[in-house]
Amino acid sequence: MVKKVIIIFLIILIFQAFSVQFSYIRPKHEEGPFVEFTSLGYAFKNSEILTQPLLDILGIFNLNYRYYVNNNAIFSSQNYFIDPLFVSRVYMRESIESTPIFIFATRNYYFSNYIFDRSSIKSYFEIIFPGITDFSDYVFAIVPRGFINLGYFILDKIEIFGSLESGVVLNLITSSETKNSEWDNFIKELRQESIYSTFKFGFSWYYDNYSGIEVGYRLFLWGKDSPLRFIQGFTATDWIYNLLSYTLYTENGPEIFIPFITTDYYISFSTKF
Repeated sequence: MVKKVIIIFLIILIFQAFSVQFSYIRPKHEEGPFVEFTSLGYAFKNSEILTQPLLDILGIFNLNYRYYVNNNAIFSSQNYFIDPLFVSRVYMRESIESTPIFIFATRNYYFSNYIFDRSSIKSYFEIIFPGITDFSDYVFAIVPRGFINLGYFILDKIEIFGSLESGVVLNLITSSETKNSEWDNFIKELRQESIYSTFKFGFSWYYDNYSGIEVGYRLFLWGKDSPLRFIQGFTATDWIYNLLSYTLYTENGPEIFIPFITTDYYISFSTKF
């Protein structure tokens, strides 16, 4: 069971690398088909359906849905089916004798950004359902997390902010679970040990209509030893920090100092959705 839990956390970490959350909501595409960087999609009414074909080539099949609640709020569902041996089996023609394992992951979130004069309130809540299966056995996790961000524009394009983030492993669903007190105690302990909370503060400089630079500092308020500390944050810089932290933790490697990457001081160039 411990191995299954470790695998679940690794899945969430990998999943996060393909799911970067930004600070602003970009306008919806005009109705009809559209192309943006690595994505293809179709927009209709208040919705968009899109996929990233480049990931399909690697065996990371995906389909995403985005619904614009209004100009200040959005709901998104990102869904992935991952075949870890796809490249080996399809491109390298290797014979796979072991039972194939597949990864499912779905991420559903609600994000809002409201500006009142020079003040801003950003709220984010998501539920992640990562899991693995060989179609005879399976294990899935339910991981809710989110943040609330308060900001103030000291200049038209410069905002100072403070952000409180929290998350927890709410439950595990497995085909081999047993309905007894031992399983219930395991879930209870996992839930307690996985709770984490961080506080971030810093400033953002928006240098055009689509992007900007965010510089800040992260402080763990709770759960410094939580396994979910490896998925904290919502930007590309965060998941690079998380990947390096996880690698160093699992390999018991030496402490590495890379300014703004391996430290609690961070810099991010992703600020718009």
